[in-house]
Amino acid sequence: MDIREHYRQRLELFGDTAEAAQYSDRETQEKRFAILTDIAPLNGSRILDFGSGTGHLATYLKNRNIDVEYTGVDIVPELLACGREKHPEHRFELWENLGDETFDYAFVSGVFNNRTTNNRAFYQNTVSQLFSRVQRGLAFNLMSTYVDYQDEELFYETPEDAFSYVKQLTPTVTLRHDYQIKDNVIPFEYAIYAYKQP
Repeated sequence: MDIREHYRQRLELFGDTAEAAQYSDRETQEKRFAILTDIAPLNGSRILDFGSGTGHLATYLKNRNIDVEYTGVDIVPELLACGREKHPEHRFELWENLGDETFDYAFVSGVFNNRTTNNRAFYQNTVSQLFSRVQRGLAFNLMSTYVDYQDEELFYETPEDAFSYVKQLTPTVTLRHDYQIKDNVIPFEYAIYAYKQP
């Protein structure tokens, strides 16, 4: 799968919506944002949104009066352009344009879900790189193997393996496998908070 072209086509098809970012709807997208941003109080912090799309996380934070210095990164220039137009107060960049810049927190939602040639290496390398760029913490989500059905187009990781990997980066890790994205559906994903300090 060509990820750039995949999301470019979804933007053309769905416009600036949650569906363009491959969420089923805005409600489930924002439930994920609520879990990830529960890592810590964010007011006044510098945050990095990795896989930002058009900046839905920035919109979510703004609507809740959470004041942050936001930087979104993505691999699809058209998504970044849409984000800049929608949120001129924030910054949207390609990853390679960030240099060695650091942030207080980094967030990753849904980026690791599409099946690629080596998903485990991709998420582990990304998590490691992002964790080296944060001063306070990193929050990301993955699809769980504790499900009754697996879509062959998606990547599922055992929570224990993800937790074990992150514990190699920091002794202070939280694994959340307790939340429902959809009513009456067992938790099919989980979030991990990796902190620089307790």
